[in-house]
Amino acid sequence: MTAYGDMRAHQTPIPTPFLVRAVASLLTGASVALMLSGLGLGAKVLLALACVAGAVVLVFAHPYRREMRAYARAKQVDTFPTLGQIVPLMLWWLALMLAPLAAPWPAFGVVATGIVVAGLAWLVFPHVDGTRKLAFA
Repeated sequence: MTAYGDMRAHQTPIPTPFLVRAVASLLTGASVALMLSGLGLGAKVLLALACVAGAVVLVFAHPYRREMRAYARAKQVDTFPTLGQIVPLMLWWLALMLAPLAAPWPAFGVVATGIVVAGLAWLVFPHVDGTRKLAFA
């Protein structure tokens, strides 16, 4: 079996709830899109911070996190974040910091960037929140 096939053979025991994954991904995309918009700097920073805070609170306040901790305790695995979980967050932060340097973008560019970033966030979400890591416990 190939390495990719071996990775795909592991089933995620506690999948990320669809609503959490979708809303947090949309908030991630919205935060970067807002920083590229033509809004005033103060307004877009406050709105982007609200998106970031909303995504973080949504993920950490949802009951599936409790299930993840219980599963990790039962399997005696560490829940400490790995580098692979942190790198996408660092790239998100970098995008938020660099976006005002390129702003303002036209509306279609802002919307397209928001959609692309939300899609990327959707793809890496199970790896960032740790649910995929539990498949290898």
